[in-house]
Amino acid sequence: MGTFEVTKCRIHDDLLQEGLKKKPAKSAASFVTIGEPDIDLIKNGKEVSVEIKGLDIYDPIKDEVKARNVSDIAYWMVDDDYDGSNFVVKQVFFCGGEKDEFNKWKKGLDNLAKDSAKKKVEKTLKIEIDDEAFDRLYGHISHPIEIKKKGQKIAVRIISQFGEECTKVLEVK
Repeated sequence: MGTFEVTKCRIHDDLLQEGLKKKPAKSAASFVTIGEPDIDLIKNGKEVSVEIKGLDIYDPIKDEVKARNVSDIAYWMVDDDYDGSNFVVKQVFFCGGEKDEFNKWKKGLDNLAKDSAKKKVEKTLKIEIDDEAFDRLYGHISHPIEIKKKGQKIAVRIISQFGEECTKVLEVK
């Protein structure tokens, strides 16, 4: 039969509508395929932290894979004791912003990206967030996670600023 590529993708329920069952034009972009996010576990004794590096998105219009930077991530969540079926949010973080501004923030040189993300979060959630609290919620590295058992699973769910969602499960060894 030859070789072939199998790609896992999530297709939204909207595609079950009768009018969308027909073969859509390539430009319709009814769904996107997301590769697993690029994530590192940083070990420190009996604790680990999750570091988000980026994620890949398949562009069906151009038929190419595009690397997304951490600055393209709207928010991400961590389940520090994932049971394999239910994702329970234990930590949530916001990222995003203009790429150069985000890189300056990572180097500790500027807060424009963080301030911009904070304004968007406050507008979306219709709440006001204390600056000190948002400092703990903005970034690409999680708070330390206690390693409670061998084989503990940590699930990370990422939502890009374009609404693309992906989840990766890591096992602590």
